[in-house]
Formats: sequence, structure tokens, C-alpha cells
Amino acid sequence: MRTALIIGGRGQSGRAIGERLAAEGWDVTSTTAGPLPEPATTAGVRWVGLARDEVADLTAVVRSDIDLVVDVTAYTPAHAEQLIALGNRVSAAIVMSTLSVYSDEGGRSLDEATDEATFPTWPVPIPEDWATLPPGDGSYSTRKVAVERALRERAPWPVTIVRPGAIHGRHSHHLREWYFIKRVLDGRRQVVLPFEGTSVFQPTATANLAELVTLAADRPGNRTLNCGDLDPPSVAEISAIVDDLMHWSTERVLVTGPEPAPTVGNHPWAVPRPVVADMRRARAELGYRQATSYAEAITDTLAWALEVSTGRDWRQVFPTLAGYPTELFDYQAEDAYLAGTTAPRG
Repeated sequence: MRTALIIGGRGQSGRAIGERLAAEGWDVTSTTAGPLPEPATTAGVRWVGLARDEVADLTAVVRSDIDLVVDVTAYTPAHAEQLIALGNRVSAAIVMSTLSVYSDEGGRSLDEATDEATFPTWPVPIPEDWATLPPGDGSYSTRKVAVERALRERAPWPVTIVRPGAIHGRHSHHLREWYFIKRVLDGRRQVVLPFEGTSVFQPTATANLAELVTLAADRPGNRTLNCGDLDPPSVAEISAIVDDLMHWSTERVLVTGPEPAPTVGNHPWAVPRPVVADMRRARAELGYRQATSYAEAITDTLAWALEVSTGRDWRQVFPTLAGYPTELFDYQAEDAYLAGTTAPRG
């Protein structure tokens, strides 16, 4: 039986990947820095604690040969060094990166974007051989580039780098769709959408990420692959999908240009130009076909979100989303804007 280690297996991506590999017959061990999950919650996956602060921590977990390491939490060059230090104990690796490593022809990236003028202009879709930021320690994205480069140049085994977009699925701490779900729960009948509701920020369902990882695991190689849902919706379409699933009707107030105030219309997909990943390489090299559509995936995620949030403060359930620098649900400011607007409705 083929063996796999999932580093960072407790989050939304790691769980989906571990469960999928186990279902495909892999002998899967997953690591977590927190309490070990109950075995019944992750069928076919064994759990082991890993704080991952020193190289010795990881080498202590990987004591014998393993066919595949899937690293969901390789955030820094030091993490890349930990993987490289495993040497011949590993046969192949798949490492998560991010679409935010790309820069545009003017050197602009998501890291520095603060308004429409500084937001990057990318081709639609963005191919994997498009220019990236330089490696460095200045931001999340430049650190990811440094991880990619170290592994490409020095890993002693084949490495597949995967660049997902806005990941969504069960067990998310960053459930962007909560922006619309909570509004329905709060009885809101209007929502303000800048850029006329056309913003597209590539979503990636965990089921589709797990599908791509499983295909890459079957065919180890040195490659870089984007990963995104093949039917990326606009933010207005996301709002409509949530409405339909929750049997609700929301009036979408469409604003030309950016959000009219810092806490009005500043939703998690508010981008002035589309961010869409090119998936042709995954289809050509691995025969990739997505496991689920965006709408199908959100149906399941919505059911989970309602279950885990009932009777709880949403900020504790989705802490990454709660960490946004501006208030997402400033209904007073929103109502004041709506009272004086003549923006078109949709």
C-alpha cells in the first residue's frame, strides 16, 4: 500500500486531501499542531502531533520511507528546508502555494494592492508560466515564492507545486460566503456590490483541490499547476446562489467603481479586475476534471456552516474572516448609504 503524509492535515484543505487519498487506497497519516481529531471524524486517516518549529520535529515524524508528502502549510523558506532535509526518506512531494504569487507586467501584485490603480492587471486566465513576485521574506506571497524556488532547485525528489485560489469548503476558518449567509440570517434584503457585481476572484473547492492532488500523486513529477473551480462565478452570482439555497431574495445594489465607503460593499471578493487561473495544464498533463462545481460545493459548505455557527459567535467559528481590517457587517453605515443612493438594482 502506498503511504502518504499530510502536513497540516487538520484544516479545510488537509482534511479533504487526506480523506480523498485514503478513499483511493493510500495509507494516510496527517499532522496537526493542535489536539488530535477523533478518528471517527476523518475516516482512514491516522493523526500525529507536529509543532513544526525545527527540522528535527518533522524528521522525527518521518522515520522511514514514505511515498508521498503533501505539505499544506509550507509558509516559509524554513519549511522548505524541513522538507528537503527529509532526503531519501521521501519519494515525491506535493506542496501548496497560492495564486497570489503572480505579479503583472508592471510588477503589481495582490500584496501591495490598495485600490484600483495599484491592483494588478493579469491575463484571463493566468497561466502557470506567468511572472511571479521575487522571493523574499516581506510578505506571505514572497515567502511562498521562496518556498517554491527552494524546492525546485534543491529537492532530491519530484515536487508538484499547486497554486489554488480562494479555497472554500467544510472546516474553513475563512468562509468568504459567510458575507452573504449572515446577511440572510440577519434578514437583510439589500447588499451593496462595487464594480457592478462583476468581481471574479477564482474560488477553489477543497474537493477540486483534493482531486488535483490525487491525480498528481498517481503521477509524480516536477511541475507547477494552478487549481481553481472551472466555473468561477462573479460576486453577484455568488450572492444569487446563496439566496437560492437559503430561499431568500436579496436586492443587489450595483455600484460603478470601488466600494462607496470603507465598511459599505467591501466584500471578500471586491477586486476591480478578474483573478482567474488557467487550468489547461492540469487537464493536459493529468487529465484533470473537476470533482464539483462551485454551486454544488457551496451547497454542502452552507449546510456545514449553519450547523457549526448555530448558537455561537461567528468570529470564533471563522476567525480568519473576522480578522479583516474593516467591519464586514456595518449595517448602520450601509443603511445610511442606501437611503441616499440612486445606484441600479440587480
